[in-house]
Amino acid sequence: MSVVQPLHKPPRLRPGDCIGVISPAAGVDAERLRRGCQTLEELGFVVRLGEHVLARHRFLAGTDAQRAHELSTMFHDPTVQAIFCSRAGYGSGRLLPRLDFRVLAQRPKIFLGYSDVTLLLNALVQQAGLVCFHGPLVAGEFADGLSAGSRSHLLGLLSHGTGQARLAFPTAIRPGVAEGRLLGGCLSVLTASLGTPFAVETRGCVLFLEDVGERPYRVDRMLTQLKQAGKLDGLVGVIFGEMSRCWEEPGELGPLLAVVADIFADSAYPVGFGLPAGHGGENFALPLGTRVCLDTERRELQFLEPAVV
Repeated sequence: MSVVQPLHKPPRLRPGDCIGVISPAAGVDAERLRRGCQTLEELGFVVRLGEHVLARHRFLAGTDAQRAHELSTMFHDPTVQAIFCSRAGYGSGRLLPRLDFRVLAQRPKIFLGYSDVTLLLNALVQQAGLVCFHGPLVAGEFADGLSAGSRSHLLGLLSHGTGQARLAFPTAIRPGVAEGRLLGGCLSVLTASLGTPFAVETRGCVLFLEDVGERPYRVDRMLTQLKQAGKLDGLVGVIFGEMSRCWEEPGELGPLLAVVADIFADSAYPVGFGLPAGHGGENFALPLGTRVCLDTERRELQFLEPAVV
């Protein structure tokens, strides 16, 4: 499915609604999960844990069949209004061939996660035509404590369709203003999808890229691979997250910014850096599949449409 087509937006989240929590990737710590669920309950929601949310199969949260079945079950359950991922780590990509995206397309529902869950988010946008949400994890940020700003933005996004109207970022790599549908997520995960039926289709999109703990030469390698695969052609813009700990020396972003500037030196579209989304920092939620405006002159990403109905 091309992301230029109209997408199905999920129904909005209301106080008292049921949030289903699943573990589509790595195994989860029970105490961190408990703390995250408690936060959701304190925000006024009912939490329903998936049957296998704490299962273990080697380094995964249960077998592929268990995790895929749990995700599909939550989408099919009419009493569950939203699906939040407990954590990421590794394993989401193993589920993709097991999911019936044609069926999931008929059941728009809030789906939230990031990092390794990037694979599920972009597949649901492109294969099922569903708006999805790149944002906090239950046994991650919800367990550790969301900032007031990121919490308010997320709740606004999920309950009203809009949180903050725009997010600021500090650095412009390439000048310009562009509008398009927002896609992307974790750089290393997106790169790992190349050559598969689930590789991200980037044409006409504003591509969001973020990662954590990848040194500049590894970022260069992954961006070069995306470029040589044609995934940086046909974009309307690129916005990087804060790229937490992606440096040679602590806090020194100069070499990384030089890598980004070199990769996009011949690009005709705007490129920005430092959006507070993804690993590290505040992790403001992003509605993937919706239209946004990237303005590197004003250094802001503006949300152009509601994310829920």
